[in-house]
Amino acid sequence: MNHREFFNEVADKWDQMCNHDEAKLRYIARAAGISQGDCVLDVGTGTGVMIPYIHEMIGDEGEITAIDLAEKMLEVAKQKHPFNNVRFVLGDIYDVHLPKNHFDVIMCYSVFPHFQDKPKVVSRMAGLLKPGGRLVIAHSQSRKAINELHTKSSDAVNNDDLPEADVIEGFMKEAGLEPFLTIDSEEMFIVIGKK
Repeated sequence: MNHREFFNEVADKWDQMCNHDEAKLRYIARAAGISQGDCVLDVGTGTGVMIPYIHEMIGDEGEITAIDLAEKMLEVAKQKHPFNNVRFVLGDIYDVHLPKNHFDVIMCYSVFPHFQDKPKVVSRMAGLLKPGGRLVIAHSQSRKAINELHTKSSDAVNNDDLPEADVIEGFMKEAGLEPFLTIDSEEMFIVIGKK
């Protein structure tokens, strides 16, 4: 079973399987520095967990492009979040056509372990950011909790590892981003880099 098949299979029950703390999601959105009118790319949006928090901050003038490789995840997200300024895209961030130097913020919430070539995906996302744009890699649980969860999960994801924060900072630096906020605690995991 590959990632797409796994996430399609669990899409309908995903929001019951995963607990996302609202206060932490708001904190992540604020830490990203999202402003009114921003263009935000939500990579691996899944069921759209971050969409309402991003939308709250960008208002009706901004835009969200929510991308996922599992069509059933996108179907759930569309039903939950029928905002006019959210565009749902089925595809893989590695090769889907998106405008370069376009996004103010790229959000990778609860998805980074699932990328197979992590330096390549960070470089790809860096190219989609405007100068001054921010790449956010975040989880509302600790790195240890995320890695333990994956180890005990399906064969499709049991080797999907969240690297240490300094490793991710290194990927960002190689891609021309300057890491400026890192939180690696028992409560959450956040690394944010600026172009």
